[in-house]
Amino acid sequence: MNNHIPFTISEFCISPEDIPQEIADKILRYHIGPMLAIRSELNFPIWPSEKSGYRSPAYEKTRGRSGNSQHCFEEKGAVDWTCAPENLPKLLKALKENSVYQRVCYYPNDGFIHCDYRIITGYRRYYECDSPSSEWEYKYDL
Repeated sequence: MNNHIPFTISEFCISPEDIPQEIADKILRYHIGPMLAIRSELNFPIWPSEKSGYRSPAYEKTRGRSGNSQHCFEEKGAVDWTCAPENLPKLLKALKENSVYQRVCYYPNDGFIHCDYRIITGYRRYYECDSPSSEWEYKYDL
């Protein structure tokens, strides 16, 4: 991935269905736009982990999930960001310090960082998780 090439919407969809236009707009506004500034500042490639942006409710349900994930984009949506393993600590720091995401959850064993806008309290929050099937562990407010 070239650090200077803009993202494409198809990089953000793991579901087999097409992304609805209103969701593509949310991906652009709430995820691509903010990440372009962070990626430019860090100057290394960053991308959605395994196309983990939009997941349709139907796709989520075929995976045994509720269909209510932030990845379904009922609100502003979620993206799981990643980069080269040696750069993950820098990306995590930038997301915690320089993003407007409300929740940042680091999956150290899986090499990605989940970011969304779900408001739990009046504070931005940082979590960690041992694996995609585990519960998030609250660490501190950002």
